[in-house]
Amino acid sequence: MWLDRYDALLCDLDGCLIAGDRVLPGARELAAYAGERLWIISNNSTDTPHTLSGRLAGLGLHIAAERIMLAGATAIEQLAAEEPGTGICIYGSDAIKELARAAGLQLDADRPDIVLLTRDERFDYDQLNRAVRQLEGGARLVVANGDPTHPGADGHPVAETGALLAALLACRPGTPYREVGKPSPAMYRAVLARLGLEAASILAIGDNPATDGEGAQ
Repeated sequence: MWLDRYDALLCDLDGCLIAGDRVLPGARELAAYAGERLWIISNNSTDTPHTLSGRLAGLGLHIAAERIMLAGATAIEQLAAEEPGTGICIYGSDAIKELARAAGLQLDADRPDIVLLTRDERFDYDQLNRAVRQLEGGARLVVANGDPTHPGADGHPVAETGALLAALLACRPGTPYREVGKPSPAMYRAVLARLGLEAASILAIGDNPATDGEGAQ
């Protein structure tokens, strides 16, 4: 099979393997055929690699956490390495906040030095105002990913981190921010380092030319 020409397959998640909690056609077959060559590289910033691995196992897709690279978790790893001891306010899931604590980050919702924006399903009007005030107070903005939506199980778009970012920028135009996820090449480089492989021996699979395609290039 032509896939055998590659030592590793870096596959996007939403729109490629799953849509919501629905497994897309061919995904189980790909996972079974590729085995440990299959890695997930996704702008997901709600899950951690371990929570996502468990969720996928419940859908019949068995991919170890060690072979899952996610924008939210990558942001946590980078901040823990670069900003140890820095106060950070995270807008995100309980799993992401727990990952940050485990990485040694100091969570500070009152006077943070950094605001980390991930896909927060509980993000509301009050949180938007609080985030704006934090940025006005000098906090730096880090964004897990800029995607406005991802495909839902019913085919309709689901709001993503980029939609929350757009709300922030509407209130505070021109705010500089650092984006961690695709199309930034950082996650791809991290996978290459883990694998110890050259880029030519890896196949990137995605559904969005603006993130998956540009990031892989």
